[in-house]
Amino acid sequence: MNGRKEHTERTANSRSLHKVSISRIKKEMHDVSYLSDDMVITSLDAQNNTTSAYSVTIDGFAVIIMMQGEATVSIDMETYVVRPNMVVFFNPDSVIRTVKSSPDAMAYCLAFSKSFVNEIQIDISTSLPIYMRFGKDPVLKVTEQDVSEIRQLFRLVKTMLQSDKERYRHEIIRTLFTAVFYIITEINLREQKGERKQGRCEVIFEEFMNLLEQYNKRERNVGFYARQLGITPKYLSSVVKEVSGKTAARWIDESVILEAKTLLKYSGLSIQEIAYELNFSTQSFFGKYFKQHTGTSPSRYKRRG
Repeated sequence: MNGRKEHTERTANSRSLHKVSISRIKKEMHDVSYLSDDMVITSLDAQNNTTSAYSVTIDGFAVIIMMQGEATVSIDMETYVVRPNMVVFFNPDSVIRTVKSSPDAMAYCLAFSKSFVNEIQIDISTSLPIYMRFGKDPVLKVTEQDVSEIRQLFRLVKTMLQSDKERYRHEIIRTLFTAVFYIITEINLREQKGERKQGRCEVIFEEFMNLLEQYNKRERNVGFYARQLGITPKYLSSVVKEVSGKTAARWIDESVILEAKTLLKYSGLSIQEIAYELNFSTQSFFGKYFKQHTGTSPSRYKRRG
């Protein structure tokens, strides 16, 4: 009987979990500005919040800035009380539910797809502290000045989403988004002062990422990085997976692809020269590798600019 009851509860929970795409957000929310199916900015209040009716998981990333009131939010089964001057981050596939909120609760929400993030040119060493922080604690306390600065950039993004300047709209919005990212990175570094010392696994992961930034143009093998750290490839892979949720091999691939995209977009080098720069034996091998991880060819990505 207990087994049957547990199965029934799991089935009920899975049915009550709704997967929300950027496309769905832009269709269902009011006061929405959007960039195709890649980014949307909207406002949330106590009456306009679907996560109060059921749990959701977002097919992408989201950032919420609490402006007034109070909300109790469950994120991956952990409960957080969110008040003004707090920023909340949601990773893809995080399970989110608003447990309760005050009648005057209001927040701004910026949601963006994984593909949009992949287009942002931010080096791994800069993004690493943010990735590690928000995988463990998605709520960041900020000052009124921080909120004002982020909110102004949100307004600029919203303005450009509605602008008639179509030719460079994507580039302008990406630049503004990058500015928001660096402001949040600065806030995170400020908040890290006085925090406890990292554990052994976190230290290994950070050293791996530093090595990856240094050698990703010529080394794509987990064994190489493990040897540099004096540990086995299996142990490195298990540590990286435990700390970040992604395998070492996936981090390597993502780092190489980021370098490739930067070179294709900004270097002026030919595809053959880029393949050589990234230590691929042939242009053909580079092309297959790039398409496998991005879904498009290097030449098409380069033409798209």
